[in-house]
Amino acid sequence: MTSTTGTKQTDQWSPTDYVAHASFVPALATRVVTLLDPQESDTILDLGCGDGVLSLELAARCAHVHATDSSEKMVAYAGARAAAKDDGKMRVQVIDAATEVAQLVPAGTYNKVFSSATYHWVFGSVRTTAERQRAIKDVYEILPSGGVFVVECGGQGNIAEILVALTSCVINAWARKGVVRTAEEIRQTLWPWYFVSDAEMREWLTSAGFTIDVLESEYRPTTLNGSDEGMKGWLQTFGFTFWAGLSESEKWAAIDEAVEMLRGADWVEYSKSWVAGYVRCRFRAVKK
Repeated sequence: MTSTTGTKQTDQWSPTDYVAHASFVPALATRVVTLLDPQESDTILDLGCGDGVLSLELAARCAHVHATDSSEKMVAYAGARAAAKDDGKMRVQVIDAATEVAQLVPAGTYNKVFSSATYHWVFGSVRTTAERQRAIKDVYEILPSGGVFVVECGGQGNIAEILVALTSCVINAWARKGVVRTAEEIRQTLWPWYFVSDAEMREWLTSAGFTIDVLESEYRPTTLNGSDEGMKGWLQTFGFTFWAGLSESEKWAAIDEAVEMLRGADWVEYSKSWVAGYVRCRFRAVKK
């Protein structure tokens, strides 16, 4: 993908929707957690903790987890989970991983920085390659020598079919209102994600100073929650930026249109399930 404009939004996340429609996200984090290799002595900064499920799993295996997210709603939800656990091994804080890591995280506090299913949002929330590189450099600067940075995020080609359907349906929704919008305009203003290529990621990590232990991509077809309602739930949970300027009825009409458009690509009749074309970019990098 080429550079997009940032799409930083007000907090439109719904913890309820996330739990209902995105529980597969922490459930499919086995490989990236293996790369993290949490140890009892580790102190871990989790960037993009979401509902806190995976953060709590990490906290059970290490000394302490600092779970952060840019969404106040998700942080509050994760914090309630941590409070219910009541073992003092996880604390939560609102931190925007794109711009606030160096400002809000004291250098040398954590020996590992972890992120699962977040950095495509981080990279999409800023405008330029330089800003994306700065987000990586900020992590390098807060890690001690020997510190580890482990990430899984959407890679180049991720959910390509969903992006095409969303863009087409938004164009159609605005056309019904008598407004002409182009695919390029929608990409520049409404797409909330940037799906990085391996080559970009390698360049950004090495230019920040990291030594790369592992950098890999995987095409991982992903079964969505909810059987027949799975794609509708996914679009409702993750596609909120696309509906800016549309009424509720216009939004739901566009979602229904996108679902039907995607039925030929992602609906598996045999298993009665939706399977989205996920591509994951993962890495483990070390500050020598």
